[in-house]
Amino acid sequence: MSVTGLGPAPSMPGDVDLVAQPEGRQGLLRALWHSANGRVGLVLAGVVVAAAIVASFGGTPYDPQFQNAAALLQHPTWSHPFGTDQFGRDILSLVLDGLGVSLEIACLAVAIAGVIGTIAGVVAGFLGRWTSAVIMRVTDMMFAIPAILLALIVVAALGAGWLNSAIAIGVGYIPIFVRVVRGPVLALRESGYVSAGRVLGFSRRRLLFRHILPNVSGILAVQTSLALAWSVLAEASLSFLGLGPPPPTASLGEMVSQAGSLAATAWWTLAFPSVAIIVAVIGFNLLGDGLRDAIDPRTRKR
Repeated sequence: MSVTGLGPAPSMPGDVDLVAQPEGRQGLLRALWHSANGRVGLVLAGVVVAAAIVASFGGTPYDPQFQNAAALLQHPTWSHPFGTDQFGRDILSLVLDGLGVSLEIACLAVAIAGVIGTIAGVVAGFLGRWTSAVIMRVTDMMFAIPAILLALIVVAALGAGWLNSAIAIGVGYIPIFVRVVRGPVLALRESGYVSAGRVLGFSRRRLLFRHILPNVSGILAVQTSLALAWSVLAEASLSFLGLGPPPPTASLGEMVSQAGSLAATAWWTLAFPSVAIIVAVIGFNLLGDGLRDAIDPRTRKR
């Protein structure tokens, strides 16, 4: 018996494992690399993550907050590849540090949205009835407000800061995860192998954790990558408006905001932070597209 097109389920009598067997991590990576979007996204996202890790361990060329009065608005040179800003700070170091901060906030925000949204989506899809109605009506009300506006409302209520930014972005993305998870769970709840599990006397917990959640893990992986891209952009937007982490914490959005008045005479102060945001967003978006192609059996290249 085939399960969601991912492969044959075992047909042993008695206490059988009815969940689809994954092809393995190597097979997924191979399929991801065969996808053009996945290949580019994997490289770009890898560069961004590596840069953030380097910055988190103090691997920046200079102290990001060191101000050199003798090197104000210096053009890109060998000593300062991205130039310096109006305070004499090395922009390369600031960009690396800002990428690290953006990814930390984005990862925490996606974790908040993913955990709460997945639990709510599974409960709404698996239990149904009044539980589903309540969860989906709350989700619909959250959907009525644009995600970035919802994040602005939350951060305005909680105040600016690293943690508050992550909470605000995470709250804005919860309804997306609820919708993404609920649909497949509704379909899997009525599938043949789940019905067979009920006949065999499997508990709800076993059906959820052994036979439903593993079959939505691929969809969650794709949505997580796309959510990371949106979260990086949302964090930059909040920082641009002055609602992100307060100084002296480095922030790409704040760098873009401060460079607005300098772009005509010092283009590098605006260009490099903007490119860093673009690369991060495109990288995670393309990675999500590649994961979708690798997981979906209808588009996977053998």
